[in-house]
Amino acid sequence: MTKNLPPNSDENQNPENPGRKPKKVKHILIGSPEQVRHTIYAIYALKYAYPDEWSTPEPTENPGEVGIVL
Repeated sequence: MTKNLPPNSDENQNPENPGRKPKKVKHILIGSPEQVRHTIYAIYALKYAYPDEWSTPEPTENPGEVGIVL
């Protein structure tokens, strides 16, 4: 599967968009507010994303569950 992925580099160019950096990936967390908050802090501890970079938690169709996007 990984053989189909481009090399990990900011220099990757998209043929549809030559000379520009590729689009960023979105990360989605879905779970209880406590689980989501815990995961956000775990990701922050890895120095990957600051907690304030995430969207505002939105309720899902399941009671007690929220979704959030980075």
